[in-house]
Amino acid sequence: MRIETSERSGAAEMWGKFRALGGPGHLLDGAAPAIGFLIGYSAADAKSGVLIALAVAAFVGLYRLLRGDSVKTVTISLLVVVVFSMFVGITGEGRGFYLPDLLICLFFSVAFGLTLLTGRPLSRWACRRIGLEPAEHADPRARLLLHRRVTGAWFAFWAVHLVVMVPLYAANKVVLLGSVALVLGKPALVLMLAVTWLWVRRSLRDGREPAESLALEQVSARSA
Repeated sequence: MRIETSERSGAAEMWGKFRALGGPGHLLDGAAPAIGFLIGYSAADAKSGVLIALAVAAFVGLYRLLRGDSVKTVTISLLVVVVFSMFVGITGEGRGFYLPDLLICLFFSVAFGLTLLTGRPLSRWACRRIGLEPAEHADPRARLLLHRRVTGAWFAFWAVHLVVMVPLYAANKVVLLGSVALVLGKPALVLMLAVTWLWVRRSLRDGREPAESLALEQVSARSA
């Protein structure tokens, strides 16, 4: 019963963080323009797909502004679609729409992989940078081991993108590539961020509880 309660609590906590990170909004941002591109590409050509993607992105951006989202967030989301669309013009091919995605995946695969090999996990630096984890910890070795696993998970996350998407890009399977990108894009990224947040946060809490219990026992012994 305690395990089931813990699992429910963890799922609820992760869902809460997913929402806090703007998960539902990112689902809309990432999926709607990409679906518009696929519809236009399938019905006509890559140029039509780009025009529909940009129109959908502009409409979604306006909708989010009216709902009270920040101008900065909406602008960044719109610029992402613009950059992806530009690569269609640069390459002259519909699959060019997904080339930035592959370059991003390659960059992060290399970044996480190299820091894993050098013994300085990138996730540790990132968590300290954003304040998720304190700069100093009572058991630095345990934190290092944890972040090797976290960084390894992130390396696998980006590497899977490449393993699945590069062959589709090489084969020019644009519709299938776009469908896979819908699943492995923003929604999966936001979910991975939420999982990482929960993973690191719980490890800090679980590591602190034994120390607190020992301190309480020592205080009780002295009082007796």
